[in-house]
Amino acid sequence: MSGESQLEFTVAAVWRQERISCPHPHVLQSWLQKGLPAGASDFVEFHLRDSACPYCNAVVEDLQARDDRARSPVIEDMRDRLLRSTVAALRRGRA
Repeated sequence: MSGESQLEFTVAAVWRQERISCPHPHVLQSWLQKGLPAGASDFVEFHLRDSACPYCNAVVEDLQARDDRARSPVIEDMRDRLLRSTVAALRRGRA
């Protein structure tokens, strides 16, 4: 009997341990950008909010922080300067 008690598990426990229902980070990124179809978006919402998956919520927080950093004025200024210098270099190369 003690061997049987060691084999007891629930489907929910296995799904949590193995992260079977966790969406790929690319799917989570698409969800953040509101680029998923309604059914997929509903599933991600359920997984993050109702299931409260700690792994996926951490990934979403990391993706949000990365997006926030990418939108910073310093990064946007660097991107603009890089674009302008690239255009100028390409124009010089044609002359």
